[in-house]
Amino acid sequence: MELHSLKYEQDERLMRCFGNLDKAKSEVEFAHKKVRYFKDSLNLNNEFSNSAGLNSVPISDKSVYRKNFPAGILSEGSSLKDPYVSRLQSSGTSGERLVSVIHSFKLAERMANCLSINPAFQYLSKVPRIKTCRYAAPNCSDVECANPRSTMQDRILADGTLVLPVYHDLLTTPDSMLRMAFDELHSYEPDLWYVDPMHLSILIKKAKSEGWAFDLDRKFSVLLTYTFATRALLRQISELCAGHAPVASVMAMSEFGFVGLGCEHGNLHLNDKDYFLEFIQMEGTHPDDNLWELVITSIGDRLCPHIRYQTNDIYHLHGACDCGNSMPRVSFLGRSKDLLRLPSGKYITPGSLDEVVGAPKWIDIYQLTEQEVGAYIFRFTGNKDCFSDAEKSQLRQKLQALLETENVRVDDVNYFPFERGGKFQLIRKS
Repeated sequence: MELHSLKYEQDERLMRCFGNLDKAKSEVEFAHKKVRYFKDSLNLNNEFSNSAGLNSVPISDKSVYRKNFPAGILSEGSSLKDPYVSRLQSSGTSGERLVSVIHSFKLAERMANCLSINPAFQYLSKVPRIKTCRYAAPNCSDVECANPRSTMQDRILADGTLVLPVYHDLLTTPDSMLRMAFDELHSYEPDLWYVDPMHLSILIKKAKSEGWAFDLDRKFSVLLTYTFATRALLRQISELCAGHAPVASVMAMSEFGFVGLGCEHGNLHLNDKDYFLEFIQMEGTHPDDNLWELVITSIGDRLCPHIRYQTNDIYHLHGACDCGNSMPRVSFLGRSKDLLRLPSGKYITPGSLDEVVGAPKWIDIYQLTEQEVGAYIFRFTGNKDCFSDAEKSQLRQKLQALLETENVRVDDVNYFPFERGGKFQLIRKS
């Protein structure tokens, strides 16, 4: 691990870097030479050549790639019509949808390096064509999966991925669509379930209540992505898959494809072979708070290189993992837009909230809402027969300590509002 000082927005903050700096500098030089936007915006002077990092290179973000797409951010001589060009779209929950382009072989290389983190998933690298079922919010897909009249054939992507039917407002999904998703998950016989843990938990709960039996005898794997995988959601998915199928959280972005994977110990590792990873200390925090925002530079991308790309994802950094993998071990805490800041200056992240809530059997889904500064409501759904008033009171006390206020209400409910695109916010601000 290297430590650097970064002057960013006039505020000196620590930065921790992982990956091959020489390859990252080569990527910057390639972008400066071959990509119109970076030709115009970068000034690669002696400071860059002699620096021990990428500090002198401006940070880029979604707006750069959205405004300059395609001509301004594709390398010279490249075209959207070239062979092996894959187009990926973001969900659009934090603004307009972003279209990203990556060579399919580069996507495969990044996926293979991430799968190498967990031995239970390495067999997928040898499958000639991984048959995948995707189950997530409608805005995460390029097909119309929210239409209850759509057929399975309507929802098969060009790469063979089947997108299961899903409603925009997950908790009001008609029974007929849940049954359709359950049936297709089995009839398509996928090698990989690539799913939002929230969506899968709803399907598991529905199947249990209706007596639908999952076929767990055939070989498949489960990768969890799209939304924060709480301990309560992981508990439900583990209860279904334990002893039958490996389950891991994957860090993936439409801009890059696979970025990281959970190892056999359940610890997330990020890929420092295909990316140069910079973790910048969050503004207004102390290094001991261990809150870092990830900035990524792609390695070897000759179509659309990403240079010091701001992800808006917040992490804890950890030391070496018992699994033995050398890729950096981290904990994903949530997006920067999902953080609360208390009057004391303390940050509350989805990760710190989840650590306090844990995975009691009486909570399936939960959400914290800030009504006003210092006033919160914690709502949850689950098995109302499994908890006592004492347990509910204990949770409230833990939340009061976390949020530094007595004004915390804990309610059991039957419904949560989802975002317009179908994603779920663990922390909401009224």
